Amino acid sequence: MSLAVDFSGLGDINLETVIAAIALIGTVIVWLVDRYFLRRKRLVYRVQVDAPIGVFPSSHMVDVEVRYQGAVVPDPSIVLLRVDNAGGMDIEPHHMHEKVSFAFPDRKIVGLEVTEAKPEALGEMLQRQLDSENFIETSKLILPRTAINRGDSFKFLLVLSGRGDGVTHSGYLAGGSAGGGVYHEPRPRGPGRRTLMFGALSLLLVGALVALFVVDVLQPPDNCASGRLQIIGSTAVEPTMKELRSAYAAECTQADITIAANGSRSGTRALNETGTRDPATAGQLIAMSDGPAEDSPDLRGRSIAVVVFAVVLNRSTDVTALTVTQLRDIYAGRLTNWKQLGGRDLPIRMVSRVGPDSGSRRTFRDKVLAGDQELGISSDDCRTKDDPVAKHHRCEVGTTEELLSRVNDIEGAIGYAELGGSRKYPAVTVVSIDGVVPDASKVADRSYRFWEVEHAYTYKTPGQDSLQEAFLDYLGSMQARPILARDGLVPCPELPTAFCG
Repeated sequence: MSLAVDFSGLGDINLETVIAAIALIGTVIVWLVDRYFLRRKRLVYRVQVDAPIGVFPSSHMVDVEVRYQGAVVPDPSIVLLRVDNAGGMDIEPHHMHEKVSFAFPDRKIVGLEVTEAKPEALGEMLQRQLDSENFIETSKLILPRTAINRGDSFKFLLVLSGRGDGVTHSGYLAGGSAGGGVYHEPRPRGPGRRTLMFGALSLLLVGALVALFVVDVLQPPDNCASGRLQIIGSTAVEPTMKELRSAYAAECTQADITIAANGSRSGTRALNETGTRDPATAGQLIAMSDGPAEDSPDLRGRSIAVVVFAVVLNRSTDVTALTVTQLRDIYAGRLTNWKQLGGRDLPIRMVSRVGPDSGSRRTFRDKVLAGDQELGISSDDCRTKDDPVAKHHRCEVGTTEELLSRVNDIEGAIGYAELGGSRKYPAVTVVSIDGVVPDASKVADRSYRFWEVEHAYTYKTPGQDSLQEAFLDYLGSMQARPILARDGLVPCPELPTAFCG
């Protein structure tokens, strides 16, 4: 019996079909890598130094003696331990399960210092949280439960007694769908054969994926149009709109799009006033608004995405979680120092957005403060209190970027901003509210409530084939979704039906 294989049908398969199939496989691979590796919580440590202190006594050259509390430390050694958040996600305090710790078998800790922290505020906070009574004369160092953002790192410099060697770890990271862990990274001694082979294979794969990405994924917007357009309104989504503008204009080269964020209500009000006075000029404007605009029969809105907001603190506070009740007490002036909340002895410095045109401020008032207004201004520079009578400490700034910059730089500062931008400031801690950490998945199941729908408004219906209409279509397209998601926004089509209204 013979087996006949017919290859004649292969002639009907064209190059586009092959490229599409390979691109699909490549997309799946990229998704798997991002889903199960790049986005994992990953705490990595490396033992950079582990050596005895002193020169061999038999040399009769130097006799080194280490003393602790007046007594000679027997067999002293020094360990330099580097710890990095090398994963694709921030690590929150509640992710640290079973007390993440480092052990030094057959040795005891004599002294400890946190060094070379990035950012410096993280090192200062760790040093404060490490109570010497809990680790001196023990063989284990327990890592304080604290927020460690992506890219953060620090080192522990330890002096030990005893003749043991080596460092081990215990505990693990949990929370969220991506999971994670604590990993030991040996000191590098040059690439091995397997590493070189994997590197070469990776280069080939990356080259192929880049080629396929250029051909099949980075498609130009479905509808290119020429003309001028200005995006006004929300400062919370200003960075995202700049990215979307650049992506659109890179392919649609005849489009001249500028960004002039001025606050949600200011933007929609300016759009309405311009339309009443000069409809042609209004046809070159789109106003972004955190939440719905004030009633106006001539404004037309489209729901684009959900903006996840967060309450942010300067790391110096040593606070990582708050309740809604505590937030209301802070913004009502009933709580004025972080030590009242288990943090450091620092005044609570509220950094707020200028109202009432800020959509972020309106969302914070409605979703967190239950409609209550914030207190009056008592500081001009957000650092010092100018009103000697006021018990509270509060200032106002004009943009989301300025608010985050002030919270990042000022000890004891607290504010509110969109989640995506908050992650870019090293000394800013995003706190959980009522035990729920800000996250897109928590918005979808409605367990996290500090969010708002982002709307794009035009004056009356955009003209057919206009740049205004084309860019609105782009904001809701598949091409725009990765940019929205990367900046922490949740595209409306990815949420349950009617979620965006």
